[in-house]
Amino acid sequence: MTFTRATLRELRPTLRLAAPITAGQVGQMLMGVADTIMIGHVGTIALAACAFANNILIVLAVTGYGVLTAVSIRVSHAHGAGVVPAMARALHAGMGLSVIMGLSGAALLHFVYPAFHFLGQAPGVVEEAQGYMLIVGWSLIPAWLTSSARNYLDAQSRPWPAFWIMFGGVWLNVLLNWILIYGNLGAPAMGLTGAGWATLVSRVVTVVGLVWFVWAGWSRPSERCGFDLAWWKDQWSLFRLGLPTGLQLLSEVGAFAVAGLLIGRLGAVPLAAHQIAITCASTTFMFPLGVAMASTVRIAQVMGAGRTDLLRPIAAGSWLIGLVAMAAFAVLFLVANVAIATAFVREPAVIKLAASLLVIAGIFQLVDGVQVVGSGLLRGLRDTTGPMLITVAAYWLVALPLGTWLALARGDGAQGMWVGLALGLVVAAGLLVKRFFDRTKELPAPGTAAPR
Repeated sequence: MTFTRATLRELRPTLRLAAPITAGQVGQMLMGVADTIMIGHVGTIALAACAFANNILIVLAVTGYGVLTAVSIRVSHAHGAGVVPAMARALHAGMGLSVIMGLSGAALLHFVYPAFHFLGQAPGVVEEAQGYMLIVGWSLIPAWLTSSARNYLDAQSRPWPAFWIMFGGVWLNVLLNWILIYGNLGAPAMGLTGAGWATLVSRVVTVVGLVWFVWAGWSRPSERCGFDLAWWKDQWSLFRLGLPTGLQLLSEVGAFAVAGLLIGRLGAVPLAAHQIAITCASTTFMFPLGVAMASTVRIAQVMGAGRTDLLRPIAAGSWLIGLVAMAAFAVLFLVANVAIATAFVREPAVIKLAASLLVIAGIFQLVDGVQVVGSGLLRGLRDTTGPMLITVAAYWLVALPLGTWLALARGDGAQGMWVGLALGLVVAAGLLVKRFFDRTKELPAPGTAAPR
């Protein structure tokens, strides 16, 4: 009864923190949803090109977001322990790291793009995707700067300002899509390339608003950025802390990206259907991801304060919230899959295949929620290498080989690939839950502050 009461008591602060973080994550994801829906009305080739480009872009984007979770970990620990200068140093290092990674990622896309013609995609897809991919590649810089500033605020249990600013960016993206994709208000109809410009502009406006809020308000860092040797050392330290999480997310998203490329070899219709299904699954994934980010903050804060007795109650409450949310989405995908697919595209073949993929997505919603929350809890314990190894094994030794065999060798097509990915999620979820309970057996007694 004591554990149950503690779990219920910790539910409220976790929910209070998770709600705006989740809403902000969903808002960012809705930029991709808006692109997919609005491009879907341009044509199947354009939608397949959008899918191809996003398969590449999401690998870079999510890897960077994973690295920058180190800002949240560092600031949360410092906030819980009352070490204010360390919070400022983590933010400054995160902003510098965002710019360096963004410039590197955009330059890499320009350099390797000609090689994408050899990936065996349907005719016209790679050519159609070029402008969109390269433009959105440059938007990684403001996107990662936004992530650093948002993690800084979230770690202080102050997530609402970031939510409202990012929410405004989503609506700006939709408006610019309407203008630039279809050529409204006197603008030229730019199709998929117009969606790329809309994403870039909206992300720049978002980061300007968020950076202004951080430096103009009460949350302004207590120290100025010195651009000295200590700043570079802080960046390197932050990078080392966040790299395993970045590699973990890279292995997961990379597996889905490779799956998308393999599905693309089957034709434009399977790739377009995959894009619809992965967009929907990625959007619902933002809900447990928001809970996971909140659980990282809460676990890191209580670790910094030496309250190790609250770790398992916080974890139980976080998993409960994630399971309830994903159960609702599972029902939605199982019941309304055809209606959802129809909202994206008009072509009957794409709708039929996308609906079948959404059924599989509905089945794996629960384990997806368990595994992402488990990763967030372990990050709060500063355990990032273990989850990385688990995720690499689950996706690259189980999910992708099995999915490739089912899709290509056995001939099950896109559905076979998705079945393989779902089984990889089951393996990851089980191993991450076990690791959290193993790690929380070894912690110091309550009242002993964690190392800074």
